[in-house]
Amino acid sequence: MRKATALLMMGMLLAVPGILAAPVADDPLVFVTLHYATRAQLQSVASRFQHVVVDEKRRTIGLEATQDELDELLLDGFDATVDGPATLRMRQAQTHWSDRTTGIRPSAIGGYPCYRTVEETYATMDRLAQSKPALARVVDIGPSWTESEAPGTGHRIRALELGNRTTGFEGKPAMVVFASIHAREYTPAELLARFAEGLLDGYGNDAEATWLLDNFRFHLILQSNPDGRIKAESGLSWRKNVDDTNGNCSATSYGVDLNRNFPFQWHQARGGSTGDACAGSYRGPSGLSEAESQALLRYVAGTPDGDGVYRGGVLPDRRDDAVGNPAPDDYRGLFLDLHSYSRTVMWPWSYTTSRSPNANALRTLGRRLAWYNGYTPKQWSRLYLGDGTDTDAMYGLLGVPSFTIEMGVAFFEDCTTFEGSTLPKNLQALRFAARNLWAPYRYPSGPTTTQLSVSPTQITAGTPVTVNATVNDKRFSNRNGTEAIQPVQSATAFLDRTPWANDATGYAMSPRDGRFDETAEPVALRLSTEGLPPGRHVVFVQGTDTSGSAGTPQAVYFTVQ
Repeated sequence: MRKATALLMMGMLLAVPGILAAPVADDPLVFVTLHYATRAQLQSVASRFQHVVVDEKRRTIGLEATQDELDELLLDGFDATVDGPATLRMRQAQTHWSDRTTGIRPSAIGGYPCYRTVEETYATMDRLAQSKPALARVVDIGPSWTESEAPGTGHRIRALELGNRTTGFEGKPAMVVFASIHAREYTPAELLARFAEGLLDGYGNDAEATWLLDNFRFHLILQSNPDGRIKAESGLSWRKNVDDTNGNCSATSYGVDLNRNFPFQWHQARGGSTGDACAGSYRGPSGLSEAESQALLRYVAGTPDGDGVYRGGVLPDRRDDAVGNPAPDDYRGLFLDLHSYSRTVMWPWSYTTSRSPNANALRTLGRRLAWYNGYTPKQWSRLYLGDGTDTDAMYGLLGVPSFTIEMGVAFFEDCTTFEGSTLPKNLQALRFAARNLWAPYRYPSGPTTTQLSVSPTQITAGTPVTVNATVNDKRFSNRNGTEAIQPVQSATAFLDRTPWANDATGYAMSPRDGRFDETAEPVALRLSTEGLPPGRHVVFVQGTDTSGSAGTPQAVYFTVQ
């Protein structure tokens, strides 16, 4: 009966005018909701379909499937139904790929004018580097698989590097972000491009963008799988790269899943990847077999020396033992991989349900990030197992705090939802992540500085300024457990020095209500500017809670005329 119902729904959907015009209509996708009873069932489904939306309270899984895949689920005994409205929206959107009469710019992805193509993304990177050479640079990090096989036929993988080079670059803590390593995920690449534009456009007038670029480095891989993305831009639900040498697959199913091809714990989790070359999570014939994953790992981690220590990459290798010992809690830097669309913030491990050595600190930062985008924070393997992932590799090989953020509501998310919800929420999450780069294992456990201002913003020398802020220990997501919160114990301002500088002098701020006894405290300071030279000056504010944890800082500027 369930199969008959599903087939009836499929027939109704395909009878809608225009639906068959979509390029993938010979094997159309439907959006399916199914119920599971056990973790084993969840893992079984997730390992087959990967990016799934899981509601653990209702024990449901949302996924996109072909009719044949839906039939297999029904034959396996799952209570699976087609979500008619969601499927219809997806199929109608797909018709736009072949419709060039809608006023969309000729180079855009049909029906999705808010997303840049690979070529447009690269043009944006070049424009930013040319217009702001002191802040931005484009770096070629290696070829795609196609380009490595036949130079001139594929794409080079490019990194956009941001940071104030006039104050030094190489020694600063770095944030590395991958986007759209799975080709069909439109949202991550565009979101990361807008994150970069926001930092660069804000430099000099937005205090946060300014102090972040002055003090940190950002290494952004906007298109981590460019040749696969070209496939997806045509309307195909393309996940992998375009390596066609590993199996006799159909024209729409070949390639290697780059996020199952990294060498750390490659092929070590049952159901974490597959050896079926035509399946979505095909791990490749060996770890790091693909040109794209080789280039990405080499750029971030470098290469291992005779002792197995990685050297020469953007992020330092600071682990003595890749599995057993925690990374040092003074690690500086962060790795993020942006995906869509499970609406989760995930940390290692993905290959095992065992906790990682830095699990507590990773969970704390994950819950902080999830406060901003409203997603569910969890260890990756609590969603499903995955091996050979970049998130595990960066943490396991280097010790860097590492997260995967699954954002949005669809692989091909409509522009209204993307720009109205997914984009602003996740830009806030990325900005918060950046504010922690000096001590990402430490700062998130302390209170976060918010609502920071200085008045007046322009003064003559010797005129005092008033600094106001709120220091808040409560900004954690409680969607998956709760984090301990404490009253604020103190707040400190630092003039023209970062809180972590050896020569920084702190100025104690006062609680606005007369005493420190709340978990969120408004604080203030009347700050002398006697003897300050003309020009722009920066004030950092950092709070500390009663556990002794110093939290995530923020900064504001004023000008002495």
